[in-house]
Amino acid sequence: MTHYFAHLISGLGLLVSAFIAPAYSATIAEGGVIHFRGAIVADPCEVTPQQRQLALSCPEKNRMQTRTISFDDALNGKSTASSLATVNMTYLNPEKTLAVVQIQYR
Repeated sequence: MTHYFAHLISGLGLLVSAFIAPAYSATIAEGGVIHFRGAIVADPCEVTPQQRQLALSCPEKNRMQTRTISFDDALNGKSTASSLATVNMTYLNPEKTLAVVQIQYR
């Protein structure tokens, strides 16, 4: 009977250690590296040219916010009130009839 009891105790000991060892090894992990791939995509701002200004409509706080920016402010590179984008404008010809508008998203 003692021989049976010894086998039972050693079998239970192995069974318990089989469950404790993986849990213990998971708790002593020092760290690691996680790699993310992809992009966070948001709708772009809509730009509508108007008389001597631009209307910039950007999604903010789950709704569209529209701000107007004068051509002079865009030429001087002044930041918009939006935390989402900055607008710059450069004329391509001396007559100031052609321009490039650059929107930089943050």
